[in-house]
Amino acid sequence: MEQGQKPDVWSACENGVWTITLNRPQVLNALTIEMFYQLREEIEQAERAENADVVVLRGAGGNFCSGADLSVLAVLREDTQADEALSVINELLTRLHRMPKPVISVIEGAAVGAGLNLALHADFVIATNNALLQEPFVHLGLTTDFGGTYLLPRLVGLAQAKRLALLGERLSGQEAERVGFIYKAVDAEMLAEEVEKLIMTVRRVPKQAYAVTKEGLGRAQGMELEQSLEWEKEQQPRLIAHPDFLSLIAAKRKK
Repeated sequence: MEQGQKPDVWSACENGVWTITLNRPQVLNALTIEMFYQLREEIEQAERAENADVVVLRGAGGNFCSGADLSVLAVLREDTQADEALSVINELLTRLHRMPKPVISVIEGAAVGAGLNLALHADFVIATNNALLQEPFVHLGLTTDFGGTYLLPRLVGLAQAKRLALLGERLSGQEAERVGFIYKAVDAEMLAEEVEKLIMTVRRVPKQAYAVTKEGLGRAQGMELEQSLEWEKEQQPRLIAHPDFLSLIAAKRKK
């Protein structure tokens, strides 16, 4: 790496916002094995960092990520290397998915395959109207990965998940919002402003309440109603006793 050149995955924290950037713009930020390790480290650091309130995931150079680099396929053909690489991928995705802090993915240009599914592990995905989102795995003789098998039916239902995964249809950002695949799509010139608005909104939510509610929504996917009710029964008294709630109630009483 040349002096002063940023690594393929780099992060910066400014005013409580921890931004992780995929940085191989010459190949639309295609993911390499090395980037899997870098992503795992950056996500771990973002979770631990006390000065980070919100995590933002984005790509450099006008695209989010075109998926896995062709070099990854060679590694995955060898059993030992494949097991290690896939374990790192699963670890970073699980940590990102369960991050107690708000996570926002920002999609410009292409978000394809593993790159798209990486973005979908965020709490909120905001894209430009003309962004390109696609799950092309079956057309390459592969199955959906990077958690796509788990995410797609939960985000859009089985019918739309089959459209995306089995047909590999391309969606614009605008269409992705329309079918409920992502949080929001906006004109490119409004993207920075909309991302900032979303960051301000999530930062106003009490941190503990956000983390617990996010955990509950994740758990609910595998719960019956009775289990969800029992989980809520355990959590609500703890939140009522938490300083965040007590201070908010005190402030409301003063008003």
